Amino acid sequence: MKKLRLEEIIKLVDEYSIVADIGTDHGIVPYELVKSAKAKKVIASDISEKSLDKLREKLDYLDEPEKIVLNVSDGLDNLNEYQVDTIIISGMGGNLIVDILNKNLDIAKSANCLILGANNSLALLRRFLHENSFEIIEEVDLFENDKYYQIIKAKVGKQLFVNEYEYEFGKYLIDNKSEYLKKYINQQIENKNNILSNLSDKNSDSVKSAIENINVEVNELEKVLDKIET
Repeated sequence: MKKLRLEEIIKLVDEYSIVADIGTDHGIVPYELVKSAKAKKVIASDISEKSLDKLREKLDYLDEPEKIVLNVSDGLDNLNEYQVDTIIISGMGGNLIVDILNKNLDIAKSANCLILGANNSLALLRRFLHENSFEIIEEVDLFENDKYYQIIKAKVGKQLFVNEYEYEFGKYLIDNKSEYLKKYINQQIENKNNILSNLSDKNSDSVKSAIENINVEVNELEKVLDKIET
């Protein structure tokens, strides 16, 4: 298994869990969870039968293939409350993850934990979790193919967010002074400063407004960076 994100997701799964992997695609996570005996059972769920066929072809290589159940489903639709300990949803946008959770919120809340790997819209996802009585208990971040990713582990509970940037970048990662987050924010500051340099010789009202907005963004990023570094 070569994908770092998938490796990190597997690490976040509690030992001997019953897991549902939503949008499993080719089923790498279920396969590895059963192969390593980390999960007691995995429901590999995808809206595409063809995607599940890729996993079906590999089941014979497992000692206990019966521990993987293939499930054609849209999101959590075919799950029951308390059927699984862990729900994994990854490899899709934050908006779609929110839609999946919101559609079957009682099922989501019946699991011991959620492991969520959104490709974007992380602030939206964290705000949804906060407003629906989930607390984030762990976050992992990494670079893969030069792109920055975060993975959220959450459970039912209460949590205090005091700044907008905690939704955007992750309170857990900020508090734990993530080196990957530090690198990412430095990249963002550099990119925005490059844009400012390119706009410096332009004087239209729209450009002046854009420069002002970018300066505000840089200032906010520097606040987060200072929080990580101190």
